[in-house]
Amino acid sequence: MNKILFKLFTAAFLLTSLGTSASVWEGGNAENGEALFNANCASCHYTTAEVLAAPGLLGVKDRWKGVSDETLILWIQNPQAAAETGDKYVKSLVERYVPTYGWMTAQAVSAEEVKDIMAYVQVAATQVAGAGDATAGADCPTIGDDLEESGSASTTVWFLILLVLFIVVALAASGVRNSISNAIANDGDAEAGLTYTDRVKAWMGRNMAFVSIIGLVLVAYGATIGYQALMGVGVYEGYQPDQPIKFSHSIHVCENEVDCQYCHSSASKSKHAGIPSTNVCMNCHKGIKKGKQYGTEEIGKIYAAIGFDAATGTYIDGEGNNGHKAPQDDFDGDPIKWNKVHNLPDHVYFNHSQHVVVGGLECQNCHGDVQKYTVGRIAPVDEVAALVNDYPGLIPLSKPTLTMGWCIECHNKAEIDLASSDYYEEIHNRLKNDVRGNEELRKYMEDEEITVRELGGWECAKCHY
Repeated sequence: MNKILFKLFTAAFLLTSLGTSASVWEGGNAENGEALFNANCASCHYTTAEVLAAPGLLGVKDRWKGVSDETLILWIQNPQAAAETGDKYVKSLVERYVPTYGWMTAQAVSAEEVKDIMAYVQVAATQVAGAGDATAGADCPTIGDDLEESGSASTTVWFLILLVLFIVVALAASGVRNSISNAIANDGDAEAGLTYTDRVKAWMGRNMAFVSIIGLVLVAYGATIGYQALMGVGVYEGYQPDQPIKFSHSIHVCENEVDCQYCHSSASKSKHAGIPSTNVCMNCHKGIKKGKQYGTEEIGKIYAAIGFDAATGTYIDGEGNNGHKAPQDDFDGDPIKWNKVHNLPDHVYFNHSQHVVVGGLECQNCHGDVQKYTVGRIAPVDEVAALVNDYPGLIPLSKPTLTMGWCIECHNKAEIDLASSDYYEEIHNRLKNDVRGNEELRKYMEDEEITVRELGGWECAKCHY
């Protein structure tokens, strides 16, 4: 009797399992699938036919037609285990893609979550079906391409202004000379025989008040110009150095929606945001061998730096990303030498992770509309302030970008939610539990807000060694 019940229970369980996963292409929640796709799949797959770091998913349902749902789910959860099943389609995928892209990373998703992902993939593919390259990047204008032209135009304007001033001065001097010549010819000259310098001294003596006023104006003007020049030392707004590879933030971030921290992965973990290694570039460009703007020329520079043969899809004298050794261990090519855009003085301390994780700042708060740039640049402060409506929480500032006044202004305006992190909550508790702290807390909370400055953000030792 027990054996019969066990068999019935087993049969019911199998039927339930098959019923649950029998239709991975139907009944999924596309909204939930979008979040799962972005978290697990989007770094390598597009929902279109385009290749990112792995084949696009447009038409994936038709391609997997005839393969069991269980095999598809196993392929996502454990690709190598799926290959061991001997399924012909899985075997063809391994032979076609693994030599070029490597094994797909196993994803920690359930069968129901796979169903949700596939529901989203089908919806997204339907939405983009038929869309051509004509609309690609329509909302992704680039900033920085015309900097050289605008700078040249500005220089031309100043040259014309100076030329006009020179002509005016020359005409005025000629008029004075003619007046003096006429005076000598008609009435005689009491100062005849004097040098030009003596004549000027004599004129200044007769017009002391006028000369004094002109002198004060010139001194004030010189002091102002000098002060502005000194305050501009170390200020490089709009600075955009040339790079060894024509990388475009606009294409990668805006069009392809690559997250900033995919390349600058240490921004939330350390002081420095970091420059991506060539291996990071190869995560995508092992498959993407032709760029939208420059074809194979610029991507070819990446291959030359790391030692990759695009024709065969293999590394030169090395095992590549799928082996145990990095390609650079076997290849003597020159690394890519990126030019730094931001460079703080040695006596200044700045921590990216503190601002990103604790402060909750977006890249745009300091670097401007990065997804519209070509190469990296220092965004002018008014350009960053103009983004206040696009990025909630962005603080519009007035001081030049990345200067001390800019940092102090931000710390004076940035409000803190004391319950937003353990760090701020600990400071809040110390203020409440300390008798003297209660007075400070009451002072801080008079305007019902606490800023970074009020929690020590203006202390010299916070930012200076």
